[in-house]
Amino acid sequence: MRNRSRRCVAWSATAALAIFRASQGAAAEAAAQAQPAPPPAASPAAAPPAGAGELDPATLLLLSVDLDDLTLTDGLTAYGDPQDPHLAVGELTRLLEMDVEVLPTERRIIGRLGEARRSLVVDLKSGMAQEAGRNIPLAPGDVVANEGDIFVRASVLQRMLPMKFQVDPEALAVKIVPSELLPVQSRMQRLARRRDAMQQFEAKNEVLKAETPYRLFSLPAFDMVLGVGAENSDNRFPLRYDIRVGADLLYTGFQGYVGSDENGRPATARLTLERRSVEGRLLGPLKARAIAVGDVFTPGLALGPRSMGGRGMAISTVPLDETNIFNRIDLRGELPLGYDVELYVNNILRSGQNTPAKGRYEFLNVPLSQGLNVIRIVTYGPRGERSESTRIVNVGGGVLRRGEATFELGVVQQEENLIRFRNPDADQTFNNGRGGLRAAANLNYGLTSTLTLAAAAAYIPGETRKLDRQLYALGLRTSLFGFSTQIDAGYDSFGGTAASLGMAGQLFGVSTVLRHAEFQGGFIDENGIGVDITRPLTRRSELTFDGNLGLFRAVIPLSVRGVRTQYADGQRELLGSLRGSGTGAGILYSGGLEFQRITGRGATTNTLNGFFAGSTYRGYKWQLRSSLDFQILPELEARSLAITADRDISETVALRFGVGQPLNDLKGFNLTAASIFRLRFADLALNGEYNNGDQVWRLGAQLNFGLGYNPAIGRYEMTRPGPGSGGSVLFEAFLDRNGNGIFDGDDEPVPNIVLEGADRRVRTGANGRAFVTGVGAGPTARLLVGLDEVENTSVQAPPTTVQFSPRAGSFTTVRYPMKPTGEVLVLIQLRRPDGSLVGLSAAQVQLVGDNGYTADSTTEFDGSASFENLPVGTYKVVLEPEQAARLRMSLLEPHTVVIKGDGGFAPDVKAEVKFAPRSQENLEQTQ
Repeated sequence: MRNRSRRCVAWSATAALAIFRASQGAAAEAAAQAQPAPPPAASPAAAPPAGAGELDPATLLLLSVDLDDLTLTDGLTAYGDPQDPHLAVGELTRLLEMDVEVLPTERRIIGRLGEARRSLVVDLKSGMAQEAGRNIPLAPGDVVANEGDIFVRASVLQRMLPMKFQVDPEALAVKIVPSELLPVQSRMQRLARRRDAMQQFEAKNEVLKAETPYRLFSLPAFDMVLGVGAENSDNRFPLRYDIRVGADLLYTGFQGYVGSDENGRPATARLTLERRSVEGRLLGPLKARAIAVGDVFTPGLALGPRSMGGRGMAISTVPLDETNIFNRIDLRGELPLGYDVELYVNNILRSGQNTPAKGRYEFLNVPLSQGLNVIRIVTYGPRGERSESTRIVNVGGGVLRRGEATFELGVVQQEENLIRFRNPDADQTFNNGRGGLRAAANLNYGLTSTLTLAAAAAYIPGETRKLDRQLYALGLRTSLFGFSTQIDAGYDSFGGTAASLGMAGQLFGVSTVLRHAEFQGGFIDENGIGVDITRPLTRRSELTFDGNLGLFRAVIPLSVRGVRTQYADGQRELLGSLRGSGTGAGILYSGGLEFQRITGRGATTNTLNGFFAGSTYRGYKWQLRSSLDFQILPELEARSLAITADRDISETVALRFGVGQPLNDLKGFNLTAASIFRLRFADLALNGEYNNGDQVWRLGAQLNFGLGYNPAIGRYEMTRPGPGSGGSVLFEAFLDRNGNGIFDGDDEPVPNIVLEGADRRVRTGANGRAFVTGVGAGPTARLLVGLDEVENTSVQAPPTTVQFSPRAGSFTTVRYPMKPTGEVLVLIQLRRPDGSLVGLSAAQVQLVGDNGYTADSTTEFDGSASFENLPVGTYKVVLEPEQAARLRMSLLEPHTVVIKGDGGFAPDVKAEVKFAPRSQENLEQTQ
C-alpha cells in the first residue's frame, strides 16, 4: 500500500491555471484572470458536524492514538473540530480492548468498565448516558451515530470512560491518559496497529447483514454437560447430565432440554417450537412478533393471574423489549449444571440463583423503573467462566398511539410439560390447579394519543373443576398531572371483584411508582410481591423509589420498596427493602436490607435481614467474589460468608478456590478447589469439595462440549459449548475473481481471516472457511472480521462487521467475497514555456473501467492522484467532464490502465494536459 499524505493541499482552479496563463498571450491571460475562482475548499478542521444526528464527510479527521508511548493506530476515525473531535467509540474501545459494545443500528452503547465492572449505557433515542449509575448530561450534537459506529465528542467521552484525551490538532494526534488500569495495559503485549486509513473508514461505515432463514428441517445441534463423581455420602457415585438441542423444524426454531437426577435418570424435559420477528412480520395483518407451541408461558394480567408455564401455545404482538411501568417482568434463561446467576437491574443486585429449575434460571415478578432499564444477567461457571448478557427494556406508561393495538394470548395445561417422567422435578412452584386448563389474554388499543383502552380475560384452574374460575378486566392508560396513570377493574365468576389505581413519574428527580388495589368476594391476585397466591386478599398497597444518591463524589444507585398486604382472614404483612450498589478501589459493592412484619392471628413477628457482596477483576487476572449474609431482627446474627477466587494460568488452564463459612457454626465450613482445562473442543473441570459440618467430601469431573453439523465438511463435529443453545456461523472467504459472489471457477480461498464476537477467536483455514459456535441466541449478533493477517492486501473486502439473527441450533452461512484489486498512481502534468513539466494540483481525474466501475480522485500538490482498491479491468484515464469544460482542459493523449489483481502495482501513468484559449467572442465579453 503506497504511503499517502494524510493532509492533502488543495489549490484553487485559478492557481492551477497560473502556468497556462504564463504560456499564453495577453488576451488569454486576461480571460483567465477574469474567470471567477471557485471558493476555497472548507478546512475540515473548521467545519462542525452537520447538525444533530449527522456527520459531515467534509470534516473527516484521521487521528493517531498514543498510549504509554505506544501508537495504537494512525487512523482513528473522527469528525468535526480538531480541538474537540467526535471520536469513534467502537473503534477506540476495541483498540483499548475494553468491554464495550457499540450498537449503531440500535443507537446504543453498552459496556462494563474497570476491575469493578462499572456499567456504561448510552442511548441516543432517549438522550440518556449513565456511567455507574451517574447521569452524564448530553447536549445536542455530543453523540452522533452512523451505520458503522457511534461518535462522541472527546470532552464528553472522557466523562464516560476512565481516561482523559489530550488532543493535538496540529499533529492530528490524541494522547490517552488513563485514570485506571486499562485491559490493554495489563497485557503489555499489544503491537501498534497501522492500517490503511481510508480502507478502514469505508469498511466501518457499512454492516454486512446475513440472513438466517427458518428452514423446513435442519440437522440438530447439541450442548452436553456430563458430570461424574465420588463422595462418602449415601449417593456414592453421582451421575448427572444436561442435554440441550436446537434445530429448525417446520420453519420454526426447535428447542429441547433433558436433565437427569443425581442417579443419571431423566427427570425433566421440555420442548418448544418458536418463531420470532422483531419487526412484527408474522401472521400477516396480525403483525405478531412471537409465536410458540410446546412448553410455553401464559402472559400475566394487571389483575389476577400471573405468568405461568405449561404445555400449550402462546402468541404476542407486543414489542419484545417494551413493557409498562405497572407490569412486572419474568426473566428466564438457560442455566447449565454447576452455574449460578445474578440479576442486576439498573446496577442494583436484585436476586441470584444457583440451582437450575428445569435447566434454566427464573426471576419472577421483577419490578422496573420508568424509562430505560438496564438488565444484566451475570452467569458464573464452575470453571471460572464469567458471562454477561445485557438487555435494555423501555418502560413506558402503557399508552399506545391512536389506532395502535397489541395482543397477547397464552393457553396451557398448567405446570405440565410435554414430556413427563415418573420422577418429575420437585421444583414445581405452584401445584394448585396443576394439570388444569389455564388461559390468559391481553388486548390494548389506543383510543387517542393520550388514552388507551385495556381489556383482559383469563381462565384459571382450581384444585377441582368446580373451583375453576373465569376472570374479566377492563382498564384505562393515560397521563394525569404529568404522571402515568393506570386504572383497572376486574370481576371473576365467583363474584369476586377488584379495582386498582396506579401512578408513576418523577418526584424530585426520583422515579416513583404508587399502586393501590382493593379486593372483595375472595378475588385472588397472583401478581403481588411476596403474596400468598392461594389466599384471597382485601387490599394491597405498593410504593417504590428508584434514584441515585451522591455521596463523596460517588453516585450510588438506590432502590426503596414498600408493600402492605391485607388478607381476607385478617392477617397483615408489611414488606420493605433497601438495595444499593457502588464502586470504590476497583471493587463493585452491593448491599441490601429486607424487612418483614406479620400481624394477625394473635401473633406479631418482625424480621430484618441483610446482605453485602463485592466483586472485582483484580489486575484483570484474579476474579474475586464475596458475600456476607446477616440477620438484625429478631436477633443480631451473622449467618454466612462465602469467597471465591478464579485465576487464568494460561489460555487453556484456570484455577478456582472457594470457601464457605456458616458464621453461626464455625465448624461447618466448606472448601472448594478446581482445575479447569479449556480444550479445543470442550471444557473439562476437575473439582473437589469438603464440608466440615457433616465431614462429607466430594470429587468430581465435568465435561462440557457441543456437537454440531458442519456443512463445510458434511458431517458432525465436536465443538466448544454453544451450538445447541445458540447459533453457529459458517464463514466462507474467497477471492471472487469473476465477481458473482459465489465461490466457483478460478476463485481462491482466503486463509488467516480472524473472526471475533463468539466465545473465542476463530481463524479461517487453508480452505478459507471457519465454523464459529457460541454466538448466542439474542435478537441480533455481530462478528468482527479482521484482515490484518491476510497475505494479499490488494483486495476490496465487504464490510468488516457481519450482523445476523442467531437462534438455538441454527447456522448462518456468511459468504465473504473479496474482489482482487490493484493500485495505480496517475500524474497530471502541465508543460511550462521552457518545456519542463510540472504537476497540476486540484485536477479532478476519473478512471472509467470496462467493468462498469468508475473511480474518482483529485490531484495533490504535486499533481499526483492515487487510486486504490480498483477491481480487475481495463480503465480509461479521463478528466472530470464538468471541471474540464469549465477550464477548457483536456488530455494531450489517451491513456489506459490495466489492473490485473495480482497484488502488484500497475505502472504509473503520466498524462499531460493542455488548456484551450478562449474564443474571441468570449474574450470580448470578459473584457
